[in-house]
Amino acid sequence: MWSICPSSMIGYRTLSQDVEEGICQVLAHMWLETQIASISSSNGGASTSSGMSSSKQGIRSPFERKLGDFFKHQIESDTSPIYGNGFRAGNQAVLKYGLERTLDHIRMTGTFPY
Repeated sequence: MWSICPSSMIGYRTLSQDVEEGICQVLAHMWLETQIASISSSNGGASTSSGMSSSKQGIRSPFERKLGDFFKHQIESDTSPIYGNGFRAGNQAVLKYGLERTLDHIRMTGTFPY
C-alpha cells in the first residue's frame, strides 16, 4: 500500500504505524472528497476532442469521478489493521474533534483522541 505522508512527519514524535498511516489515509480521503466535489460542480465533465480531460482548465471527465470514487471506496473498505483500522480511527477522531484538534492531539500524545 502507498502513503501520501513522509515516513516521519515534521514536528511529530515517532508514531505507531496505525496512527501515522491512518491520518495519512484520512488526509488522502479528504483530498479525494474535494476533487470529487469539484468534478461534480465543473462544466458537466466535458472532455477535449482527444477524449482526455482538460484538468488544467478545471474540466474533468466522468471517468475521473469514477476513479476518485473507486479510490475513496478503497480507503474506506480497507481491512488491514494499519491502513484500514488506522483510517477508521483517524476519521472518527476528525469527524468528532476536527482536523486541527486531532493533529494537535497526535502531536502531543502520539495517539488519536477518542
